[in-house]
Amino acid sequence: MKKLTVVLCVLLMLTTAVWAGGKKDASGVKTITIWDFKCGSGASKDAMEQIDALIEKNNPDIKINHVAQPDGENYYQLVRAAVQAGEGPDIIMFHGGVQAYEFDDYTLPLDKYISSWRSEIAEGNWAFCSENGDAKKPVHMVPLTTQGFGIYTNKALLKKAGIDPEKVPATKEEFLANCKKLKAAGIAPIVGGFSGGPYTVDFLFRCFIANIYGDKVADLAKNVDFVGNAQFKEACEIMKELMTNYVDDEASSTVYFTDAGDNFAAGKGAMFIGLLSDVNNWKTFCDALGKDNVGYYPTVNFTNASNKNIQVLQPCGIGYSIMKWSKNPEAAARVLKAYGSGEGPAIFMGVTGALGVNKKADIKSLGYPIVGEILARKSALDVTNILTNEDANSNFDRYCTEAFVSRTISIDEFIAKCQTMLVNAREAR
Repeated sequence: MKKLTVVLCVLLMLTTAVWAGGKKDASGVKTITIWDFKCGSGASKDAMEQIDALIEKNNPDIKINHVAQPDGENYYQLVRAAVQAGEGPDIIMFHGGVQAYEFDDYTLPLDKYISSWRSEIAEGNWAFCSENGDAKKPVHMVPLTTQGFGIYTNKALLKKAGIDPEKVPATKEEFLANCKKLKAAGIAPIVGGFSGGPYTVDFLFRCFIANIYGDKVADLAKNVDFVGNAQFKEACEIMKELMTNYVDDEASSTVYFTDAGDNFAAGKGAMFIGLLSDVNNWKTFCDALGKDNVGYYPTVNFTNASNKNIQVLQPCGIGYSIMKWSKNPEAAARVLKAYGSGEGPAIFMGVTGALGVNKKADIKSLGYPIVGEILARKSALDVTNILTNEDANSNFDRYCTEAFVSRTISIDEFIAKCQTMLVNAREAR
């Protein structure tokens, strides 16, 4: 407790100078301060600088003070410290889901501010960004991106192994047969990264769960189980075979972010389980391997399953909220509109490779055929969105490591642990 208090005090001291949101100078220009964990470096920084400049050009009465904050748990400690102090920036970035819902009492309802352009984003996205994810309650966040996971392919390497690069495997047997052909041709079937976290396993399992449960993913938080589901057990068996026989030899010592992605971009393997937005995404790989040389499998299909080729997709990856203490909420709302509508979404997507949620964004002008293919596929909710944050990020990662990386527990033990995770999440809701 003492350590946490010290951390919060240090964070408070470090950020006091940039907290003052909603300042107005003598000329009437309002300074809108934004905190986020994306604007510090790289493509996101470039995109945000472009969008901020556009906002200031179109709104002479607004000046943007965009403050980069560290990603990870320290970020939310910093936000909690601001909440305790009752003051801070006008706008704060949140991950979609439970991490945003924690701060619903401190963020403004946005319905009146988004009414003129609300139709540009699907109601399912808005519902996810509403108070506690309840579509009947007010919207508290403008979604900037959608997030999900899929299997990227290097078409040239598939073709080299005698595999049709344009055909998505219809069955698990076909998928595993492709892995066997790749390995026989001296090509690593899957480029992985286990050092620092079992992301290769975690992300693929979330793809599996979306395809197994489809529209019933949300019911995992109520009365649908992992235990007793034949396809879930089948997914475990497939995962064990893939991670034992078909992931590259260097995966155990490779950091997923971003070394594993760099290896795939360098042509060191045929498939990569990657994010649909953020780093290691479609744009990174298309720019490295060629826009027409990167393919996409949404998932792996299971025996006698009612669903096929359903991908996992979160209604909101990241988004912006206006804090209740902002002295200029109307100006802050114009900033949110510029990020969520008009030129902003296309700029952010084109520069970063993040998938946007605005239906009016000109996808074709980006020049990446894979984007339309991803967005056209039927999707299901990410299982982590219906679990508590601790269950989703800590326990599930640990179970994946124990079962499929270190292999210290059996498949049946893994399933039992996952079921306990579900039960605990239900009780916490």
